[in-house]
Amino acid sequence: AMSRQQLVWWLAVARFASSHGGSLQPECLEYLSSKGLNSIDALKGKLEQCTPNQALQEPFAPNPASAIPGVTDTTDLSCRYGHPSYYGTTGDTCCGWKPHFNWVVATCDTNELQQESKFCKSLPPCVSSKGKDYCGAKINYVAAYQYNSSHFVMMNDSTSGKKTSAGVEGSYAEGTGWEEEKKDFTWRSGDWTSKYAPWGDGASGPRGGTPPAMMWVLSAESFYYAAFYMLSQLTLNLEGKALTEGFTAGLNCWNWELDPVEGTKGWFPPNSPLPGNLNQLYATNSAASSGCMPVTYAASQANGLRRNFSQPPQFREYCEQNPTAAGCQPWVEDVMWSGGAFGSQRFENYADQPYVFAVVVDHRGYWIYRWIPDATTGETGWPGVGRHGADRVLVKRPRAVADVGGLATDVKGDVPEAVILQPSVPPEAACLRASIEAVNFQFGADALGAMAAQLGEYQPGGALEGAQNWWAHFADTEQYQNYPLSIAGVPKNNLQAKYDCNEEANFAGDCKVNSDGALAASTSQSEAALSAKTAQNASTDPGRRNRRLRSSVDSALATYF
Repeated sequence: AMSRQQLVWWLAVARFASSHGGSLQPECLEYLSSKGLNSIDALKGKLEQCTPNQALQEPFAPNPASAIPGVTDTTDLSCRYGHPSYYGTTGDTCCGWKPHFNWVVATCDTNELQQESKFCKSLPPCVSSKGKDYCGAKINYVAAYQYNSSHFVMMNDSTSGKKTSAGVEGSYAEGTGWEEEKKDFTWRSGDWTSKYAPWGDGASGPRGGTPPAMMWVLSAESFYYAAFYMLSQLTLNLEGKALTEGFTAGLNCWNWELDPVEGTKGWFPPNSPLPGNLNQLYATNSAASSGCMPVTYAASQANGLRRNFSQPPQFREYCEQNPTAAGCQPWVEDVMWSGGAFGSQRFENYADQPYVFAVVVDHRGYWIYRWIPDATTGETGWPGVGRHGADRVLVKRPRAVADVGGLATDVKGDVPEAVILQPSVPPEAACLRASIEAVNFQFGADALGAMAAQLGEYQPGGALEGAQNWWAHFADTEQYQNYPLSIAGVPKNNLQAKYDCNEEANFAGDCKVNSDGALAASTSQSEAALSAKTAQNASTDPGRRNRRLRSSVDSALATYF
């Protein structure tokens, strides 16, 4: 039977919900109860809401409205809870940012401003030295797409390649596409020697990708060691201005980051071993957590440390039928779903092997695909996406990935098709995930944002204005095609334990995983010699200066593995 105190609590919460035209779902109700909070207002009172400075932000913020029909207007989606950058010296610009995201390509190619960087020190010369032996990032084109509720539509201002009425084209070998246009996307570097991104002047510049879904494609003849990652469009615009106009007010908004394919040399102090070999590029979503778009971290945490599987819901049936499969019993053997050094989400990329990557953000999470394009036709598993070009309008999903080597996250270099999922954390999942954490700026904001979404009170003038769960505004583009849960990760002890190509003393330009899982470094090329460069970084990258935050989060999570 319910006690009088419990009855009073439930009535107070129900009264708040009904007065605002919505209702809290079970996990969010349970969150309030478990934290001893007698109302949503009590939770709100434990958190600080930032105050935006519209006049200062306007020159840099992208246009909330889209010219593409069927695309979400982000006016109501301002984020005002959950990240330290919303306060202090950066608060005026960062507070109230909206869900607009775009790509960055980072390489070790030298340029007139920078010759060295922490991600590129002591690497094989082929990674940064142009010439016939170059093995770094040989890119054909990069394309950006906005989902219009039925298809993905190319965004010209965020696409680097030869644009035509049919789509985009590019060939690294012929010096077309990316090679012709990359100078127009030069962006502020720092931790990587060279960076490229779409940026511009606020509302008149690139809008980036927004709900209901977005997608980015990168095609390369070689992607042995480099990075393809995403930041907020606001940050891209701010840092672009810093590069060209000397805008140095310290107003970078590093409050969200997605790293689908990233080299790891810069994650650790010099001379430290890498988590895999040099050309195993990792996926990570926990470098910067916004408070309005929560991430899972470990499977056990996503399931509230309970001894039953509930999240992500699309895998419940699979786990019922396969209870001992990877991720289905995280209380027995945990799995990292946010990637990073403690995870298994990585792609081994061979030197001079063509690959096509596609990254989709939708209601289910971050979907990261990689294909080896057909040697004759250049086609991939996504109709309209190929080695040397992509169509202007694409169907909403590719053919299902069927190769077993591409369904367990630790993807080898010769696997023809692969998919990795970093699961989303929509409202009910957010309350469950936050229930095991302190009521703080991150997890308290995650819970409040979940409740704001369920009650429809997140918008300007709403009772919970600025508390957001952006996952609630994304559409399901049906990327999930009856995949096993291993696409989100496998236990780390499933990975090989010994590496011989993951330290500066044995880096090579042609590392490959043997069929038995051991790593072997080819020493037949001159690239096996260490680079003699010892120059210090010319600058610090404000957009990622807090990389140590990732290390502290990973250290905390290590207790689960």
